[in-house]
Amino acid sequence: MADLWLSLLKSAARKKEINTRTLWILGGSNLLRKQFIDKLIDSAKSKSFFVQSSAETQVNSFGLSYAYADIYDREHEELILRLNIYTLSSVAETLAPLLVDLLKRDETMLEDLLVVLLGDWDEPRRLIRDLAHSILFLRDKIFTTLDPEIKSRALQICSNRYQRLHNISFTETYQPSSKLSGIEMPLGMGELDAPLGVDIAVAVMNADHIDILERKYGRKDDEFDFIQQFLRTILLKHGASLIYLSTESHQLFTFIHYLISPSLESDMSRDLVVETSRQVKPNVVDREAVLIPSGWDSWSKILVIKGSFDADGVSSSWTSEVLGDEGEQASVIEVYEEVVHAFGGKPIGLYKEDEEGIEIKPLSSQEFLKSQLNELNSIEAK
Repeated sequence: MADLWLSLLKSAARKKEINTRTLWILGGSNLLRKQFIDKLIDSAKSKSFFVQSSAETQVNSFGLSYAYADIYDREHEELILRLNIYTLSSVAETLAPLLVDLLKRDETMLEDLLVVLLGDWDEPRRLIRDLAHSILFLRDKIFTTLDPEIKSRALQICSNRYQRLHNISFTETYQPSSKLSGIEMPLGMGELDAPLGVDIAVAVMNADHIDILERKYGRKDDEFDFIQQFLRTILLKHGASLIYLSTESHQLFTFIHYLISPSLESDMSRDLVVETSRQVKPNVVDREAVLIPSGWDSWSKILVIKGSFDADGVSSSWTSEVLGDEGEQASVIEVYEEVVHAFGGKPIGLYKEDEEGIEIKPLSSQEFLKSQLNELNSIEAK
């Protein structure tokens, strides 16, 4: 009888257990990170879900910030998912111990972690260098400090989740109702051949500015295609996802929900990954709403955009140079920056031009403080 009651209690506890997942938001400015979190929370509000979250998104400039979002099923008013969201003020070696400490305090966090790397269409020429910096930061400053057994287990879990998404993407694309759904489909060339042991999504913000780049700076579709192909080829190696976000984007939560759904195990989310796969539609045509789910992409799909793109060369160079000895000094990054720059017109961003075409360079911190000295003195006098 005691065993029966114990079994019933354990069963009830499992039903009430909250699915908790962790997001790390790295890269971008404070404003960009706040915009991403706000968009994530806003996009979760729908006919199916309602959200309770931090009263106000806190993103500071001095280390680690935290926010949360509790996602409820609207019909049953049941909490189905809690997102713990951490942001880092800078992808810098000095701040790496903050993230390492999180992982060491909770050894299971790595297994259920999604790292979101932010990019910005205000500065398309920086996308690949920033991506390399973030990936090397994760590999060399975070994961190398962890226990080998923890890393090995996380790598296996991450690879299994990717394979599951890959299987679903294949069967949904080619044989939606076939018996292939139970078969493990082989990976393609350049696919998940450099796993980090963590799920990664790259979100490129301000996709509305693609139109500005075209109208004001004369950028063409060829350049936007090249940037997309370059990003996708690299992200394919790490099993990562890609999404472009504009002010009109409303699919962010569905996209994030899909990426983490293979690790959700409650009764309500058992078939969630298949259900959400029908809502997350890959898009490579609408240049302001590109969406590449993890497990869907391949070299053949990348080359559909433009067959002359050297996916093999980019993939091999990324492995031998960026992930090898050269790091951020790799020639493959320089090639990307030279090609993007050669399309003509300065990208908006760090170095903007005034109406007369004079380049305006940012002041150093000392120059800025000197220029504000009189105002600071007056404030102190008051």
